[in-house]
Amino acid sequence: MSQVITTEDKSEAVRKDGYTITVDLNKCISAGPCSIVAPLTFILRDTDGKAIIIDPDGDSLEKVKEAARSCPILAILIRDASGKQIFP
Repeated sequence: MSQVITTEDKSEAVRKDGYTITVDLNKCISAGPCSIVAPLTFILRDTDGKAIIIDPDGDSLEKVKEAARSCPILAILIRDASGKQIFP
């Protein structure tokens, strides 16, 4: 499993395919659709309900992209292996 780094401001991890997932915890409003769409990748933290990454490779890249699109305030960013932001 890839290493996940969660700080006060973000939860971030690099998938085995080189894509980086970042949850901006300052933006997250705890709506939760990401944890429904990609439940093996995202969970809602017990302390404040914000989404954090538990396993960046838990769900397919397509599911992770779908989860990012489901976020009502676009708090999930995805970058490809070259670092180019592909979502949002």
